[in-house]
Amino acid sequence: MPNKIKPLLDKLSAMQEKRGTVRDFVEHEYIDDDGNAIIDVNLEEDDNLFSPYSDKKVLNPDILHYIDMLADPLPPTLPLIVNFIVDDQSKLDQDFIKQAFKRHYWLSYQQMRYELRRISITSLIFFLIGCSILVIYYLLDRNGVDFFANEIILISSWVFIWESVSRFFFGRRNKKTELINEGQMAVAVIRFENRSASRKPKVK
Repeated sequence: MPNKIKPLLDKLSAMQEKRGTVRDFVEHEYIDDDGNAIIDVNLEEDDNLFSPYSDKKVLNPDILHYIDMLADPLPPTLPLIVNFIVDDQSKLDQDFIKQAFKRHYWLSYQQMRYELRRISITSLIFFLIGCSILVIYYLLDRNGVDFFANEIILISSWVFIWESVSRFFFGRRNKKTELINEGQMAVAVIRFENRSASRKPKVK
């Protein structure tokens, strides 16, 4: 098997040398002269900004997904600018759009905080349940009470304890990453730029 995948590994190694690291990619594709990370959103039609079902109150999910996808490789330490490129920015209610953008990510950030607290609380509850079951098992064992369910009690106690540890260390870590990402988007600078004045892309 190692010999069969060696050509693939060689190609990936060559690609790594050619393309560089993720940091190199971010520096080349996103960073402007002032050290800001720029995400360009090219809008052919201004109406595409909002969901067709929201009466121009909720941003288009496709645009939000696109922004999230482009922001994925960015470290949270970078100041972020979301740059909407439009035909004529004077025709847009820029403050209204900014508020809609901020509201979406601020609510998402708050939801992540709630989920983080919920994970912490359920982790503690599972841990206490597991410890309680474990105490019951050792009391039964110490008093010589022996029946077929003893081993099941012991196993179930460790299941609860492991679930608690898994949620607290792994579930919280993933959720904290999402929380920081949503926070980065919530405080991002929103900018509008006419298509005719948009900056030229970097030469590769």
